[in-house]
This record gives sequence, C-alpha cells and structure tokens, in this order.
Amino acid sequence: MEKKTFVSVFLVALLAAPLLSAKEKGKYEKWLKEEVDLIITKAEREEFNNLKKEKDKEAFVKLFWAKRDPTPLTEKNEFKDEYHIRLNTVKNAFLYGYKTGIDTDMGKVYLLFGKPKIFHPSTGPSAAGQNYPPEVWIYPTQPWMNIPQETFSFVFTHDGLGYVLERARTDNRAMQAFYAYPEKILLYPDLKDIPKYREIEPFTPESFEGRLIQQIKSTDEDIIQIPFESQPIFTKAENQSSYLTLLLKIHPGEERETFQKKLVIFGRLESGILSYDFRHENILLEEKDYFITQVGLPLYPGDYDLFLGISTPDKEGHSIRKVQVHVPDFWNQELALSSILASPQVREEQAPVKKEEYDVFLIGRYSLLPHFSQEYTKDQSLNLFYYIYNMAVDENRNCSLRIEMELQKGDRKFNLNPQERKREVGSEAVLLEGTQISLSAFPETGEYVLTIKLTDELTNKTASKTLRFYLR
Repeated sequence: MEKKTFVSVFLVALLAAPLLSAKEKGKYEKWLKEEVDLIITKAEREEFNNLKKEKDKEAFVKLFWAKRDPTPLTEKNEFKDEYHIRLNTVKNAFLYGYKTGIDTDMGKVYLLFGKPKIFHPSTGPSAAGQNYPPEVWIYPTQPWMNIPQETFSFVFTHDGLGYVLERARTDNRAMQAFYAYPEKILLYPDLKDIPKYREIEPFTPESFEGRLIQQIKSTDEDIIQIPFESQPIFTKAENQSSYLTLLLKIHPGEERETFQKKLVIFGRLESGILSYDFRHENILLEEKDYFITQVGLPLYPGDYDLFLGISTPDKEGHSIRKVQVHVPDFWNQELALSSILASPQVREEQAPVKKEEYDVFLIGRYSLLPHFSQEYTKDQSLNLFYYIYNMAVDENRNCSLRIEMELQKGDRKFNLNPQERKREVGSEAVLLEGTQISLSAFPETGEYVLTIKLTDELTNKTASKTLRFYLR
C-alpha cells in the first residue's frame, strides 16, 4: 500500500509539473510583452528568453528594475513606480481600432515620456481629410537623452481609426530619443547583484535631525555648539557606487576633561531627487587636544549637498553645517586613484581584522591610525596607501604602470625615485599600493605638497592625486 501511494503521489506531481510550468511561462511572457516590451534591450531580451528556471527569471526581473533605479541604495525605485503609473494610464486612455494601450502610438509615447503638453495647431480638418486636427505633444528638454534644446515634440494625425504617429512631421530628435530610450534608461548596466538597502529610516520633519536640517536650509547658516571639522575620503565600492568616508575632528574646548567620549554623527546628502540620511553613534578616539571619529556610506557618483551634524546622546549639545561634496566615479573605466590614506602609524595584524561595517583604514592585515591634521615630526614616517582603478591589461592580464612622486615646498620641487609596476591583476583591475617616506632627512619644516602621478604605459593615460602635510 505504501508503495502504491508513493507511485500515485509521484505521478500526480509529474502530471502537475507541466501545468505549473506553463502557468509560470505565461506569467513571464505577459511581463515581457505587456509590461516591459518597450524598455527592455535586445541583449536583455535574449538573456531572459534563454533562462529556464523560475528562480533565474525572478532574479532577472529584480535586477532588471534595479539597473533602472535612480536611487538603488534605497528601497524605493522612483523609475519603476512612475513607469507603472504611466502604464496604468495608458491601458485605459488610448484606443486605435482594435489596438489599445501600449499597442497604440500614443500609448507608446506616453509610456516612455509621460504626460505631454498637447497643442492643436489648427481646428480645421487634418491633412488626410478627416474631421480631426493633428495633435502635437510637446515635452521639455531632457539632457540625459542628449536633447539639450528647449523642447521637442511628436506629431499625431488621425487616419479614421485613431491617432497615429506621423514620423515625417515629428522632430527628428524626438524619434532618435524614442528609439534610444531602452539604452538611455539603463543607468547601471553592469550591476550584478541587488544592492543592499540602508536600514535607517529617513528623518521626518518633526525629528531632531529633521528640524536641524530644515533650520540650516531656511537660514543658510551653520549651527555650531561643538566645533568640528570634516575631511572626505573616497574609495571604490560595489555595484557602480563609490564609498564616502567622512573623517571628523571634534574640538572639546575647555571642557575636555568632562567631554563625553561618545557622539551621534548624523546627516543628509541631497542631489536632485536623491536623498540619503544616516545616523551613527560613535566612540571617539582621543588625540592630544581633540577627538576624531569617522562615518561612511556608499553613494552613486555626482554632486551632493551634505548636511553634516553631531550631537551628544542627550541632544543637549549639537552642531550642523552644510558643505558640498563631489563623489567621483570609479566605474567609468578611466584610470583613477582613490584618496590617499596617510598616517604616521601603521600596525600589521596577525590576521585580517573584520568589522561589521567597511573601515577605510583597515587594509588587509594593515591597520592605519586615522590621522586628521596631517602634521608630522621628523622622527616619524609618512605612510601612504592608495588604490589604483581601471588600469589596462595585456593578453596575460598583466598591467604596466609607472608611479612618480613629487614633493613641493614653496617654489622648490623634489622628485622621488619612480616605481614600475608590471604584474598580473584580477578581473576587477584594482591594485593596492603603499610606500613609506622617512621624514628625518627632510631639509626643513613647513608645508609640503606631495603629488602622486600615475601613467598607464599600455594606454599612455595618466591620473594623479595630491596630499598636503605639515612637518614640525
């Protein structure tokens, strides 16, 4: 009996499997034809059609929308939300004979470019002899699609069944944008994994942080109860983003002995419609006459307004200031260097140190002392670390780099011995470089400017970074 029962269950499952497979197949065919037909690229369509397993197709759909998300580090996908609002409108608003929705010309244009400003150039019959005047749909400039002119437009005429796009009378720039749309909205084509969303909830206008941000926006004046300074450090992160580390220097003033060794670091980064809020409670590291700490988060390249604040845990003491931050793009395949990490003290650990969050001062088995002031004495060494990105490689994946270092003090310049790097690199084309400069032989004290110049000898491309430091 048990054997018969097993065979029966197996046959039922076997017979049911094709039905389930057909159901899932229909779901994805509907997604492809009725939802994303106008915005999926040819390469993506081929890749999707070659997938056999449901889990792979489901993963593809999630990554498909993530590649078009203007704020992929947040859970909200503004493009996807707006696209589906337009899709629902199109399904009910446009008709051409037996065609509806995105099968109509008007539906296609509306879905891609949104609600237009509609203009009727005449109230008389159309050129085709019908009783319907042509419609001109006008859209504002869209620089992201290489349409910098003031407006562009689409012309529709009625042929008896409904309105159709008259390509001969439509702005040529508009038609180019129409056909190029799937490629233009593919913001992150190389994205391999769904980005991890930030867990912090955005500050509400009523929150402590939200009220301080709104106050500085209204008055355009910094609020400083606890003096502090900040320095940005940039390295490459994952999924087309760069990592911003903010190194902070806190001045306790005369209250140094009673100053709380723990502070809340908070802020908001804004760029157009993008907004990132962050909040960390940090233990401070004590220096001679100040404290330092750091916070960091991945960001997509661009220019941001940063509202950076600090407060005591009880919120009795606080400060906030506004600064501009430019986040570099390390994913554009151009030769580049990260920010230079400089410190008088480097400790080699017995094994790589692991932290829950990324720490720019932990480099493999090396731990750098965060150093804000970049002031050194002659009995110290200047320890430098930096990353090189996007170097060219030959057929054996070997790079060929020349690294030159120049020191400048006032009008005088000193060149250090150049270094050659010819070695195999991994698929990510990233190299970590480090050097130690003894300061005991420097002729005099004062401010120095160190320039690291990198030349890729396979392409002859160059990149450089500078560091200012003081010798006392």
